Amino acid sequence: MSIEDGKADGTELHKMSVKIPPFWIDKPEIWFYQVEAQIKISGITAEETKFNYLISQLDHKIVENVWDIIHNDSQTKYTDSKTRLLNLFKESENARIQRLITGIDLGELKPSQFFQKLRSVATSDISENLIKTLWLVENYQTILKIS
Repeated sequence: MSIEDGKADGTELHKMSVKIPPFWIDKPEIWFYQVEAQIKISGITAEETKFNYLISQLDHKIVENVWDIIHNDSQTKYTDSKTRLLNLFKESENARIQRLITGIDLGELKPSQFFQKLRSVATSDISENLIKTLWLVENYQTILKIS
């Protein structure tokens, strides 16, 4: 069988290896986006193969959270694990709003970088006007501290 054939005997051949970064507890949504990009680049479509790559790259403390999924006979182990990990580690809406309002410091960031950081914490349910207002307030406070 050649690589172009893609499958033989129910297994998948992959043209490229999957390089999954370490799990990002603070931003699991972004981490899964990176994982799925690697999986797509590699041409992996089988749920079980995705699951095996996922589990092989997770730290043991993270794997403990999906141990029951590992041992069940589900055909959707990757999807189930992804849902579980996102539910466990994704920042709640209330925590995200609280951090947006009080928890982001301008620090050494340029104003444009700070604005992008605000936008990354906010989601589509938070208006652009609110983000701009928070950004302006922080920038004015910084200017006042300097003068």
